[in-house]
Amino acid sequence: MEDNKKDQNEDHVKIYDKEMYVSQEKLRTIIIMIMVFLIGFIAGYFSKDIIKEEFETIEGNNVSMIYNDDVIV
Repeated sequence: MEDNKKDQNEDHVKIYDKEMYVSQEKLRTIIIMIMVFLIGFIAGYFSKDIIKEEFETIEGNNVSMIYNDDVIV
């Protein structure tokens, strides 16, 4: 009789451990997704200024080339 109760308790613990493992994996996946998003967002935010400066430099060069009589565009 005690063996039967022991087996039932072990089965219950196995199911509980399995549920905890699944919930931990879901939580880990969510945390990884949030971290990837934040890293991408931060990288994009800081690169915005760099891209803007490069665009203004390129745009400025094109304007000077248009008004320069020696260079034909």
